[in-house]
Amino acid sequence: MRRAYVLLGLLSLDAACSDADTVAVGGSDTTGTSGGDSSEGPAPVCTPGERTCDGDAVLVCTVAGDGWMLEPCSAEQVCTDGACMSVSDLHVITEVLIPAEVGTAYMAQLGAGGGAPGYSWSLDDAPPGLALAANGMLEGTPELAGDYVLDVVVEDTSGQSAARQLALAVHSEPLMILTPPDLGAIDEGTPFERPLMASGGMPAYGWFVVGGAPPAGVFLDSAGVLTGIPTQAGDFDFLIRVVDTAEPPGWAELEFNLAVELRPLSIIGTNIIDLLAFKIVTLPLIAIIPGIPVPYNAQLEATGGLVPYTWTEQPVPDALQFLVTEAGIPDGLTLAPDGTLDGSVTSTDQVITLQIPFSPISLTGFFFYAEVADSQDPAETDQGLFLIPTVPIGG
Repeated sequence: MRRAYVLLGLLSLDAACSDADTVAVGGSDTTGTSGGDSSEGPAPVCTPGERTCDGDAVLVCTVAGDGWMLEPCSAEQVCTDGACMSVSDLHVITEVLIPAEVGTAYMAQLGAGGGAPGYSWSLDDAPPGLALAANGMLEGTPELAGDYVLDVVVEDTSGQSAARQLALAVHSEPLMILTPPDLGAIDEGTPFERPLMASGGMPAYGWFVVGGAPPAGVFLDSAGVLTGIPTQAGDFDFLIRVVDTAEPPGWAELEFNLAVELRPLSIIGTNIIDLLAFKIVTLPLIAIIPGIPVPYNAQLEATGGLVPYTWTEQPVPDALQFLVTEAGIPDGLTLAPDGTLDGSVTSTDQVITLQIPFSPISLTGFFFYAEVADSQDPAETDQGLFLIPTVPIGG
């Protein structure tokens, strides 16, 4: 019987069975050196003495564990459990069992060869819910998930018997997504977070968007959490797949819907006095030194509507002119369309004091009226009276 050494990972064991008696193992051959430190030798690739099958040939791990020795079986033999057996000898043909799932009917026919037909099968410890019939049919409804090793025995009519260990993976209940597909409605520009739930299969799970797309700004992480800040309005349909860690992996899909609505456009600020008929937004304080430019910068803010926003200064409405006798962005400051107010002020000439009706509150500073418009067509707008409080210094 010819023997050949082959390196673990060669593309074809048949190629190893050439006219040459040896093939390089771990980067060396029988007549030269490996080109490295020969004192260390190649790293082990298998367990010395280990035996397995490759078609109708036996693979035996070398004593050094650095490669496999190929022992082809003769034409009258087959390789079974790492040994050449005569085809006339009784043997179990079945090598692999398809995985089963808890609660799902299972059926697998075992096969044998050689010996004196017919065959009778037996199995001492079957997974809960399964049984092996005398005709070799393994069937039932699995009740408990796990990885099982089945010691099956087949006997022919002459009294010959053969045994084999078969691995059977019983997965838990079928993988399914539990989260209802209608995720409801959220507001554009508002932080959003929604964990998705699954059951069955073999945890842990991985989550992916495989069709459509969530709203811009919302993402699905690998743990199954939809999170982000939506930046566009509309109804969004997207297909999500969850994958478990079974071998081969199980998966389930579900199409989700998420609606993103625009909130009403509204001017906001850290300090707002709401007087029902109008609101006063107080901006950061400015200290005025007459004749000396004092740099100033503030940001007008809004929420809701459809970004981006556009800001413009507006005349004070007639209904407020009796309260605001002097109004306008002070000389030296400029309001940009994005709501940035900056520049420098040198004079307090435009400063007034406003007494809030029916209230002990009085406000002193620069007053101006502004409007914000969103990007809808037609645009939604909101207006407000703004105050830049002042602290005069010097004279």
